[in-house]
Amino acid sequence: MVSLRLCGPENSTPASSSLRIILWGKSGSGKSATGNSILSQRVFASRLGAQAVTRTCQRATGTWNGRDILVVDTPTILEEKARNQDMDKDIGDCYLFSAPGPHVLLLVTQLGRFTAQDTMAVRSVKEVFGAGVMRHVIVLFTRKEDLGGASLDEYVTNTDNRSLWSLVRECGRRYCAFNNRGTGDEQRQQLAELMAVVESLEREHEGAFHTNALFLEAQLFLRGGGDTHGAGHRRYLAQVRSQVEKQKRDLRGTGNNWAFKGLRSVLDGSLCAVSFVCV
Repeated sequence: MVSLRLCGPENSTPASSSLRIILWGKSGSGKSATGNSILSQRVFASRLGAQAVTRTCQRATGTWNGRDILVVDTPTILEEKARNQDMDKDIGDCYLFSAPGPHVLLLVTQLGRFTAQDTMAVRSVKEVFGAGVMRHVIVLFTRKEDLGGASLDEYVTNTDNRSLWSLVRECGRRYCAFNNRGTGDEQRQQLAELMAVVESLEREHEGAFHTNALFLEAQLFLRGGGDTHGAGHRRYLAQVRSQVEKQKRDLRGTGNNWAFKGLRSVLDGSLCAVSFVCV
């Protein structure tokens, strides 16, 4: 039986033995529904639509095969909310919730609909966590049912979407697919497939998780009491802003990265979203 608990930033950092997963992606990609599928229970608000349902970072815990799992659901930081003062708090909360760092970042995208917004989501994850986070990224396609029984490997291998193919290569061809409406055996099978990819990733990195200077700052803040209303929190958010700006500058300094090129190509009209048709 899966046990679940919604947590806030005031809770202590999860034990290092737990598996920490961050969900990332554009609005409407199915992040929250994917979190519910991983935890085998509806704990994150989710509904079909293009508008964002998740407005703030949230986390919940469960277990899988006796191992604790922590899942962090994120708002779509790259969109309109990212242009106001709430961005620093959203990013800061994501660091606090997943400290000392995530083992896995699930980049969630809809099957057959990898668009310019998805490319922006890839760039934003590098801006928020640093380019090194891509070593821990797994691409998770939602709407697996649209495959209609066809092979996911063939779909990925034969895609003519250059941005999607570049992403798959950059993250070491780590991907899987979910039908978030699946139940029973189907739900258990797709979760087992995801965990097999996760376990392979952990073996590759010898159990190491992604971390950086800001995760260390998040841990120090939590050890100091984690008061989200005091001067310490304001200083922490200032560090968040400074570190993310540095990571953005670092990315601009490597203008040959595929996400930058891919976004320019999309905006220039040379790319379009993949349309997958089962025959």
